[in-house]
Amino acid sequence: MRSRRTTVALLALLLAVPGALFAARSDASAAPSDVVDPDAGGPEADPNAEDASAPQAAASAAPTFHGVTATNPVLGIDHPDPDVLRLADPTTGRVTYYLSATVGTGDIDLYTSPDLLTWTKSPKGLFDAAARAVKGKSLSLNGNEYCSIWAPQLSQLGPSSFLLSFTASRTTAVQDPCPGYGENGGVFWATASSPLGPFAPASRVGEPATFGASPACAIKDQLPHSRDVLTDDCQGGFCHQMVRLDSHTFRDSKTGRAWSAYSWYTNTPPQTQFERDNYGEHIHVVELDAKDPRFVKCDPSTPQIFASNARDGATIAKLGAYCPRCTEQLRFDKGRFDEDFVRDGVPWAVNEGASMIRRGEYVYLFVSGGLFDSAFYSVFFIAAKTVEELAIDSETRIVGRFLVPSKDQSFGHGSPVLGPDGKSLYFLHHRLQHGPCKTSGACARDVWLSPVEFEDHDDGLGDVWIKPRFPAETPDVTVAVPD
Repeated sequence: MRSRRTTVALLALLLAVPGALFAARSDASAAPSDVVDPDAGGPEADPNAEDASAPQAAASAAPTFHGVTATNPVLGIDHPDPDVLRLADPTTGRVTYYLSATVGTGDIDLYTSPDLLTWTKSPKGLFDAAARAVKGKSLSLNGNEYCSIWAPQLSQLGPSSFLLSFTASRTTAVQDPCPGYGENGGVFWATASSPLGPFAPASRVGEPATFGASPACAIKDQLPHSRDVLTDDCQGGFCHQMVRLDSHTFRDSKTGRAWSAYSWYTNTPPQTQFERDNYGEHIHVVELDAKDPRFVKCDPSTPQIFASNARDGATIAKLGAYCPRCTEQLRFDKGRFDEDFVRDGVPWAVNEGASMIRRGEYVYLFVSGGLFDSAFYSVFFIAAKTVEELAIDSETRIVGRFLVPSKDQSFGHGSPVLGPDGKSLYFLHHRLQHGPCKTSGACARDVWLSPVEFEDHDDGLGDVWIKPRFPAETPDVTVAVPD
């Protein structure tokens, strides 16, 4: 057996404009003046944004730290699919985290924390829509109605510019109550001058906007996009170009290029042999416009990378061989009752909940595999030196398991984030207690924080392999917090 020298991830990131993901836009006509405005003043975006090994900008009075150990969960139920934005004060170095999560219906709640361990609910939701948000009923935003509001992500575009993207089922008519999710929605985005919002106020007509290339792009329907309102299946085109859910925006600090990872579905029922062989939910990555990363890059040659196929036997075999226990609970096609999940007489499998980060020479794509309410829901990683090399057919990418289910608990759908010290890397994700979900339908999920540790497999690549973790067996987490 290969020896494995484990090293805790001593990583660093951020930001002269802390949390900034993208350089300022040059097209001042594309959005209001406080959205990615290069002339807005204040510090510029740090070129090391989203690089988890780059030196952190020094604060004028750098804080000191001490370790605090807590037992998961760090936030109670019900907060599935959590995402977290890290912002650091450029003067003091003090960090604030902003957490959002799936809500289903109503406004998106926001939580803040100085340390990833203690969370305080903001008095207002991200849309500041308390007066009109009714649980179970569609949320009205600038002339449209939103149900199944899932998987939000907050990111920073510039000094006073923030982007909220989220999954939803959008209609023009009020839904009361909201219907169940029909896999026919899409991804939408809105902007604000603060991570606290409000996003999509009445003054921003046209927001939330639909994911895709700019409306001025003549080929936008030939590139990955969502539809303005509910639409079934793949609309007669390539299924991977129908962006359905779980988008994650990422800028590669090494190249300056911007990307979005997202999930898509095959047609239901399957219409081709490929769909019968690969029936389910999969993940693509598409390049965004680096000058205005709200939009997909408008170019016929825009990279569209098939990164994760839930039925790819070669990848599944590599995941099972990754560690002595890595065959445990390794199924992407099991349902809530431990059954083989079948639709239309064909096995259905799921890869979803993508998130990305760069660490040194490697870009990491975290993927959640399996049905969310199963005992098999888990997280694995795909890594390569370029985003393009994350593709399924790439011979240079590496894969491995990260969060492995055990003790009738499953884990998934989260995002990587640096700790307050700017060095230690963590993964904020949800946990499902499968027993109550299976027996009584109590499938609410709480929020866990897991360290990301790297190890050297003595293969010449260095400490690029993520150490597998069984969170149910090691629920404690230690964070270096400011004194």
